[in-house]
Amino acid sequence: THCFTHTRTILFANNMPPLGPTLANIIAVLSWIAPIFLLPGSLIMIASPHGSMAIAGGLVMGAILAGGPKNLMFRSSCFVVLAAVTATAPVPAPAARESYNVSLIGLVGLFIMLAMITEVPGRRKQWSRFPWFRRLLTEEGLDGRSYYKRAELRGNLKGVKPGRVLYAVHPHGVLTAGWTWNMFFNGDFHERCGRVGFLLDEGLRLKSPTFRMMCDWVATDEQWAGPATKRVMLESMAEGKSSLALLPGGFQEATLCEKGKDRVYIKNRAGFVKYCLMHGYSIVPVYTFGESDTYSCFSWLLKPRLALAKRNVPAAAMWGVSWCPFLPRPAELLTYIGDEIKLPKIADPAKDDIKKYHGLYMKALQALFDKHKADAGRPDAKLEMY
Repeated sequence: THCFTHTRTILFANNMPPLGPTLANIIAVLSWIAPIFLLPGSLIMIASPHGSMAIAGGLVMGAILAGGPKNLMFRSSCFVVLAAVTATAPVPAPAARESYNVSLIGLVGLFIMLAMITEVPGRRKQWSRFPWFRRLLTEEGLDGRSYYKRAELRGNLKGVKPGRVLYAVHPHGVLTAGWTWNMFFNGDFHERCGRVGFLLDEGLRLKSPTFRMMCDWVATDEQWAGPATKRVMLESMAEGKSSLALLPGGFQEATLCEKGKDRVYIKNRAGFVKYCLMHGYSIVPVYTFGESDTYSCFSWLLKPRLALAKRNVPAAAMWGVSWCPFLPRPAELLTYIGDEIKLPKIADPAKDDIKKYHGLYMKALQALFDKHKADAGRPDAKLEMY
């Protein structure tokens, strides 16, 4: 098997990964998860002087902010309401003054987050690129891939070439370590595939302040990250100037994640096949062995958690390394590229066309898994399709 190898060889005495790669992964992970805690934390701080009912109301307001329009008028109106909550906090006594200060700090934090992601007329919608930040996270700097025991891109690498190709990547895992380090930050992959767009959850890409900033900072002429919306996918395919990479399983696949299990959410995911048919894009299945070993996950209440995930609410609780639970375990990440599935161009594909090629894709994904599981050190592994 041909592979782009990146193997960790330097360990601390206590078997921890080197400090540099650990810092790179902390930066990457925090860009994902920091807003999950910062938004509700700010709202709790704002409402705390007024008691538990006000805190509950503040969290409801947070849900409205997260799910509502991105324009300046809507978010300014919400912010004015929350500013009024801070302004009416009791202040006479020393203890009350302390509560007021906490509320004010929360309001300032919320303002900063909203300012980073709100669409303001006349202002650029993207952060400027910072090539040094990309170099910091990759081999030229902290070398985030070296955090893992092995981080390798394998399989049909000779078939990776520029063109109208969509790489369908599984599994999502909790925080997509294989996608991140073996593809997104893998210079060898980019040299072969040419210009490529990585399509991500819309809420994460556009509404998460820190993640949005990181994606804009690390963008290059040959790589971009956009929301995985129908509009963006169809516009990108119509232009035909980029390969695309997609995580078809989305939050549902993240919800299914369980340590040691190989699970994908694909049976009800056929939209990407339809779009590929409409624009004559080929599909290449990609699978990462070891993704499910990066975290231990809460595995109970699967049906209600999948229902939440269907509404784009992350419903996964995870635990990584013992000394820093949000950091993934340094497992082996072996990502295998499958064979290209060439699709005809059908301007208006019928349901039977979509069903046919979606079925071919699932068979190809299963074949990719079975072909490489022994090479990945998991000869008895079974792929569970949901």
